Amino acid sequence: MIDRELREAIATEAARLILRRKVVEYHAARQRASRWISKRKLSHDEMPSNSEIQAKVEELACLFADEQLAALREASPDEATDFDVEPEDDVPAEEGYHPDTLPLIGILMNRLDGLRLDPHDHPEGDALYHSLQVFELGLAERPWDEEFLLACLIHDVGLAIDRRKPIEAALNTLSRLVTDRTRFFIEHLPEGVAYLRSGQISRTLRRSEHFDDLIDLARLDLAGRVAGAEVGTLDEALEYLSGLETAWDDDDG
Repeated sequence: MIDRELREAIATEAARLILRRKVVEYHAARQRASRWISKRKLSHDEMPSNSEIQAKVEELACLFADEQLAALREASPDEATDFDVEPEDDVPAEEGYHPDTLPLIGILMNRLDGLRLDPHDHPEGDALYHSLQVFELGLAERPWDEEFLLACLIHDVGLAIDRRKPIEAALNTLSRLVTDRTRFFIEHLPEGVAYLRSGQISRTLRRSEHFDDLIDLARLDLAGRVAGAEVGTLDEALEYLSGLETAWDDDDG
């Protein structure tokens, strides 16, 4: 097995470990996968980089999503129709969800279940519960704002990919699947939270057309940290988002 093939095999196995929640960190996944693939000690050049593993995570996540959808269609065809979207070539995210978006988000968000956050900042518990709280708060304020609500739900999804660089991981994974506005919210949410706490933020962000919305999201992120708060399920959130694109069309007449 040449180096390139070995790196790809380790990257693939590491990605499977991450997606199946056996490990969280890329380093741990790489080490565990390398021990499984090769019985000898490997050199640095023979080990895949984080970006190689992440690419495999994205690739396998889409495959897993397809498998889940196929199983869902076979078991309950009527329930699968919300996600059963025929892909179109070269359709930008701004014209609607890429067909892989919500299934992939569902896979990644499920990995937040049981992922504990800093108890000082997050007394409510795990990352999925926090995310659902923020989504519920956003739903109460902006039930029509699809891009904002999606950001409410997935703002911490990068923790399911790489806890050391969660924002970078989220942006890389979802770059082709969400709109520029949603990406903006995910990328700059930490700065929005810091602004609410310190009153300081860059002039560039303050001049952004999405600044006020960003601060609203930051406010909800801080508010969605209540132990025992009632929230809906992840499936309910995804179902709402899947129908939101046409839910307000009746108002046009």
